[in-house]
Amino acid sequence: MRKLLLLILFLTTALANVNGQAVKSVAAVDEWAEIAQNAVREGATTDISGNYETLLHIDIALSDATAHNGTKIEVQLSSNTTGDEDWSTFTSFLGPSGTANPEAVAGTEAAGSTVIEVASTTGLYDDDAVRFIFIENSTPANSEMGLLVSHAANVSVTLQDGITNAQTGSTLFDIAKRYTIQLPLSAVRFRVIYDNTYHAAGATVFTSCRLVKVTSL
Repeated sequence: MRKLLLLILFLTTALANVNGQAVKSVAAVDEWAEIAQNAVREGATTDISGNYETLLHIDIALSDATAHNGTKIEVQLSSNTTGDEDWSTFTSFLGPSGTANPEAVAGTEAAGSTVIEVASTTGLYDDDAVRFIFIENSTPANSEMGLLVSHAANVSVTLQDGITNAQTGSTLFDIAKRYTIQLPLSAVRFRVIYDNTYHAAGATVFTSCRLVKVTSL
C-alpha cells in the first residue's frame, strides 16, 4: 500500500510539473469577413506541425434578414507539408440556420460597454434566452460576438462582457454560433472552408477563426 501511495504521489507531481511548464498561446487565423450568398471562403493555410495541441474557435453569424438553412463549415487537414493536392476532410458541419433580426446600434458604444442601446429589441430577445449575438462593424475586423443575457424592452440589450471595440453605426444580429474543434497531434497543416452555397437562396454570413496552441511541455 505504501509503495502504491508513493507511486501515485510521484505521478501526480510529474503531471503537475508538466502542466506547469506547458507553453500556450493564441493566434488569429481568419479575421472577420463577410461571405456572400453562394460564395465560398477559403481560410488561411496554417502550419501546426510544431504544436502538441491545437484547439480551433470558429465563429459564424448571419448578417442579413434572409431565411437561411445553414452554412457548411469544413475543417481540412493536409497529408503534405506543401502544396494543395493532399487536403482531406477532418470534420464538417452546418452552421446556424434561421432568419436573423437586424437592429442598429444607437449612437456610439465605447469599448468596454455591456449595455448596448437600440431602438427596438423585437427579435433580439423574443424568446428570453441567453445566447450569442453578432455586432457587425463597418470595418469587418472590428466586428465581434457577445453573450446576450438580458434586455430592457425597446431600449437596450445587456451583454455578459464588455465589447472589445467601440461600435459606431454598427448592427446587431441575433443568430450567431461559436464552435470549438480539437485537432489531432498528428496534424501538419489545416485550413477551414466556409461554404455558403449550401442554401442557394440563403443569407450572407460573417466568419472568423482563432486558435489556441500548446507548443512546449
